[in-house]
Amino acid sequence: MTRNVGLIVKVTRHCNLRCSYCYDWRSGPEQRMPFRVAARMTAAALGDREHQAVEFLWHGGEPTLVPTEYFEKVMVVQARLRRPGQTVVNSIHTNAVNIDQRWVDLFRRHNWQVGISVDGPRQMHDRHRLDAAGRGTLDRALRGYAVLRSEGLGVGVIAVIDRSTLALGPEALFDFMVDVGIDSYGVNFAMPDPQPDAPPGTAVAHYITTKERTEFLIGLYDRWRAGGDRRIGIREIDTVRQRLARVPGSLPCTYGGNCIGNLYTVEANGDVNHCCYLLGDPKYQWGSILSQDFPAIRRSHNMMTIMAERADEEAALQTCPEVAVCQGGCPMETYMSARHDPEPLIGCCGQAEFIRHVRAHPAWEWDR
Repeated sequence: MTRNVGLIVKVTRHCNLRCSYCYDWRSGPEQRMPFRVAARMTAAALGDREHQAVEFLWHGGEPTLVPTEYFEKVMVVQARLRRPGQTVVNSIHTNAVNIDQRWVDLFRRHNWQVGISVDGPRQMHDRHRLDAAGRGTLDRALRGYAVLRSEGLGVGVIAVIDRSTLALGPEALFDFMVDVGIDSYGVNFAMPDPQPDAPPGTAVAHYITTKERTEFLIGLYDRWRAGGDRRIGIREIDTVRQRLARVPGSLPCTYGGNCIGNLYTVEANGDVNHCCYLLGDPKYQWGSILSQDFPAIRRSHNMMTIMAERADEEAALQTCPEVAVCQGGCPMETYMSARHDPEPLIGCCGQAEFIRHVRAHPAWEWDR
């Protein structure tokens, strides 16, 4: 069996921003991954015979608070340990505030993929994405984006959609991205800190319901389609169109299916968990890379239990008429819906209405 594995590496929990919806940053000592942990993680990931392809997604906190020299050393370790024929990809997600020539040189030299956060119009971005002094960061994020683009680097943008952005509407987000020259982006809907014991229907801040997500995506699709500019790529729209047209290409994990055992979060101390959205639920803690290799982690009691539970969920999802497109959707969304959605997902990934809308309103000849 071969796997394409993704490692979300929490290389530091320190951050220079204080985003209103974020619970990923930490203060204090021992929040940066020691190099010995990074080297051990790399050896375990690249040494696993099942790992045909490995993506290291350097995340935080804010990963650019770690010196570029640290990552240069990691690149040496990867080069030495990469097996013949094995694909290794590095990507980073940054708030872009610290981007300068040193980072540009690192990304170009090692062919890194770069993602940055821009939450939309100033009244949204500067409301949610403040620095430690309480100042807005939109201008600095756009400066970082401009630097990366001027150097010929491809840059993906993520906009986090919280309740205030819902109120502003998808048209405002789309028009803003056009105005500032961002032509490739995706949307992440804000999610709360996991509450494993929350009873169904528990109201919580920073949770967007399935119905609200669907309405926003439909509105975004309609505005994109009316704009008629084929150069603009929106991840959620492109993914559904590719799946409907059976066009091959890489897919985001939310439409990939089978993420458990193929996606990991590695903490600064070497702890290994599932997706970073579920950090805080002990059932999704798999082990430690300092004392286990990946085969042992895959055999852990917690992972085996969750895989069995997810298999039952996916069996129920086969009744959804759009399962061939959504692949059952994201387990994290099912998890949150069961606890916080007034209309929890049952037998559906929650994307069916959006998928049907795209199918019923094709854009240009690719969809026909």
